[in-house]
Amino acid sequence: MDTVVEITTATGTAGASDYTTTTTTVTIPAGSTSVNVSIPVTDDGIDEPNETFTVNGNVTSGNTSNTDPSGTVTITDNDGTPVVTIGDVTVDEGAGTASVPVSIDVPSSVDTVVEITTATGTAGTSDYTTTTTTVTIPAGSTSVNVSIPVTDDTTDEPNETFTVNGNVTSGNTSNTDPSGTVTITDNDGTPVVTIGDVTVDEGAGTASVPVSIDVPSSVDTVVEITTATGTAGTSDYTTTTTTVTIPAGSTSVNVSIPVTDDTTDEPNETFTVNGNVTSGNTSNTDPSGTVTITDNDGTPVVTIGDVTVDEGAGTASVPVSIDVPSSVDTVVEITTATGTAGTSDYTTTTTTVTIPAGNTSVNVNIPITDDTTDEPNETFTVNGNVTSGNTSNTDPSGTVTITDNDGTPVVSIGDVTVDEGAGTASVPVSIDVPSSVDTVVEITTATGTAGTSDYTTTTTTVTIPAGTQVLM
Repeated sequence: MDTVVEITTATGTAGASDYTTTTTTVTIPAGSTSVNVSIPVTDDGIDEPNETFTVNGNVTSGNTSNTDPSGTVTITDNDGTPVVTIGDVTVDEGAGTASVPVSIDVPSSVDTVVEITTATGTAGTSDYTTTTTTVTIPAGSTSVNVSIPVTDDTTDEPNETFTVNGNVTSGNTSNTDPSGTVTITDNDGTPVVTIGDVTVDEGAGTASVPVSIDVPSSVDTVVEITTATGTAGTSDYTTTTTTVTIPAGSTSVNVSIPVTDDTTDEPNETFTVNGNVTSGNTSNTDPSGTVTITDNDGTPVVTIGDVTVDEGAGTASVPVSIDVPSSVDTVVEITTATGTAGTSDYTTTTTTVTIPAGNTSVNVNIPITDDTTDEPNETFTVNGNVTSGNTSNTDPSGTVTITDNDGTPVVSIGDVTVDEGAGTASVPVSIDVPSSVDTVVEITTATGTAGTSDYTTTTTTVTIPAGTQVLM
């Protein structure tokens, strides 16, 4: 007779996701010993160990010594063992965090637990926060992310990297020590190098010139410095060639250039400080700055010297001077003006004299007349008008005093012999050299062998005019 068996499935380590729950009835025909029942199994993508479920029977018809047979179906896995990886990530330093994926290539039926640690590379602990943590990829999932803080600094630097290392502490993976790399890209502009403009008093001794970059750099910035003349020449500063280094992380250094404290009045003068970047990372390589040297010397005062000269000297050499040297020529127009000395005592002179740049004095020669007239010291004026140059005054004036070289006149009354019939005696009153002033002589007579019966007693005053020597 037929044997009829009712079949049902029951889960074991294999669940309903691994096979199709089945309830059916099978019949072993009379005279036969076996039939098969087909139960669908699921081909998933999850790595898992061998799993089992139970096939239970209940004999509903036939003649058997037992009525509740049972069998086990074992499902073997055909998925590879998961490989765990830590993803490589590139992140801008301004992002705040790097989100690093920790993954397995196929799902696992068990949790995968990975201990995470970071290790410095070209990126150091100032670029990210050292992180030690544990992440779990839940059974059936393939990835989780670990967040690592990154630092947004202000230093220009190349892309930098650090390592994220993993250690699988639980789960079923073919490897246990995955590793990934985080690359931090810089968001700071490439530094611009500048050489500062500086104004310095010539008495300062040195000009301290800043060589700077606008943002810090992660590498040294090396700049070769040279000076070049402008309106200031090498007599105003010391030619300088040197090399300066702005250390990594810094933004500025100073270069000292000696300046000369001279005694010459001059306008503000400039020279150039040129740079050439020989090492480092900058957007420009040839910065330049200007040093302005301000003068500390007073503006020259022009004078015309007072001179005393003997009339026999022929010329009066009159100094036209400035009290400090000037960097430009000083041009003075000279004219003479009479005083007690007139044009008969000197030659009227109009001329122009130039005090060369760097000098302080020149002389102007004015002819003097050597006359024969006794006279007191006499003066005339030498006037100036500055027509070019840099002086604090423009109309200097000096005095020339002419001393007389003629002797003081000797006055005499001449001896005269006259016939008594002449009627008068003409008696000369004289000076031996002319005088520049009238000579007034009071005349009186005095008897001798001739008495008042022989001549008329006379009292009078006579004047020898200036420039005349005798009066009759």
